Amino acid sequence: MNDDVSENLVVFRIKGFDEPVLASAPTQAEDAVEQAWTTVRRQHKVRASAVSAVYSEWQPSTTDQKFMARHFRKAECTYSFPRPATGDWEHAFAEARAAMAEKRAEEVLPVLWSTASPRAGLLDTLPHQPLVPGRLSVAFAVVGRTPRGTIGMHHITRHQHEEMGAPDLAGVAYQSLARGLRFEVGRSGPDVLVSVVRENLLAASALALPDLYLQLSQQFGAGHSLIVGLPCPDEMYVAREDSALAETIREQVLGSPYETTELVPSVLRLGPGGLELLAERG
Repeated sequence: MNDDVSENLVVFRIKGFDEPVLASAPTQAEDAVEQAWTTVRRQHKVRASAVSAVYSEWQPSTTDQKFMARHFRKAECTYSFPRPATGDWEHAFAEARAAMAEKRAEEVLPVLWSTASPRAGLLDTLPHQPLVPGRLSVAFAVVGRTPRGTIGMHHITRHQHEEMGAPDLAGVAYQSLARGLRFEVGRSGPDVLVSVVRENLLAASALALPDLYLQLSQQFGAGHSLIVGLPCPDEMYVAREDSALAETIREQVLGSPYETTELVPSVLRLGPGGLELLAERG
C-alpha cells in the first residue's frame, strides 16, 4: 500500500463484498496477479468464480493473462500502465512515477464524516456509506493542490455523481487512498503502536478500507480488539485494546487541538466483528 512502483496493486471486485478487495505483488513477477489472488483467496476464503472484475495497476503478463482467462472467465479486466515489451523496466517505472505524480495532483479520496460535526447537515446531499451507523460515515471528494500550493477539497454531491455517470466512487477513492499509505510500527516495551500515515493527507480515511483489520492483524495478530485513535483527518494511531497505549491514544484524541470540520476527533474499537465508536471529543 505505497508509491513503490515495483509493487503492483491488484484490485478484485467480488460478488457478496460491498467494497473491492486489494492485494499486491512484485510488479515484474510474471505471476503478479496470481500471487495477489492467492493472498485474497487465503484471507477471504473466496472462489475465483465470484470475481466480477479485476484491476491491475500494471498490464498483466502473458502468463497472468492465461491465468485470468482460465480462472476469471467472466470478469472485466483493466490496467493503467503498459508492461514494457522490451523489458526496460527502469524506463517504464520512470514514466509511471511521472504519471502518478500528475494524477495525485487531483484525486478522488474518501472523507470521514461524523454526525456530531457542525457540517453534518451537508452529508444528506452527498453520496455516502455508513461506517458506524448513525455516528460515522464516509463520503467522497476531489482533492488536489490549488495554484497557491494549498490543499483544496471539493465534495462530490449526489447530483454531480449522477452527472459523472454514477461511477464506483468507493472503488476509485480506495485505490487512490491506498497509494502512499504506510503503516509505521513502533514499540513501547511489550506494546505495539501502529501509526497510519499518508504523504498526501487523509490518512484517517484508511478506517474505511474494507481490509484494514486484516492489514493491521499482520502487526497485532488475528482476533484481537484494537483501539483506533483519529485526532484529525490526517492521523491514525492503533494499539491493542488491552495494551497500556490504549489509554494514551484516548487521551491524545480527546485533547486534540484540531478544529472540527467533517470529522470530530474520535476513538473507535476495531475488531473481527467491525467498528464501534467509543468516544468523541466534546
